[in-house]
Amino acid sequence: MKKLSLGIIVATSLLGGVVTVPALAADNVQTADEFRTSKLVGSKVYNNANENIGSIEDIILKPDGSMDEVVLSVGGFLGIGDKYVGVPFNSLKVMRDNGSVKITTDATKDFLKALPDYGFFKS
Repeated sequence: MKKLSLGIIVATSLLGGVVTVPALAADNVQTADEFRTSKLVGSKVYNNANENIGSIEDIILKPDGSMDEVVLSVGGFLGIGDKYVGVPFNSLKVMRDNGSVKITTDATKDFLKALPDYGFFKS
């Protein structure tokens, strides 16, 4: 398929046609300051005292691809009684800690539990 596409481009160029390439290309390599959402979802979130205060349930994106908010699961025990709350992504500090991702926030567990329940759009 790659050879066929290249052949079409070369043939069109030789015939004097104009070839436009869509601007769909992205970086080919993840850098050290980038994080995979698949590794963030399910990650524990810690407060400033290094206490586990919840976990990332989901990440909400805007239509332009930017992150809108993060949905945290707080207040439950072993998946029972969880409450989902939304917080701005920039309220979390995401870093690497000995090869794994560590997520912290200045918020307390009580503050997060007091937030209104997050409402997912039902499609």
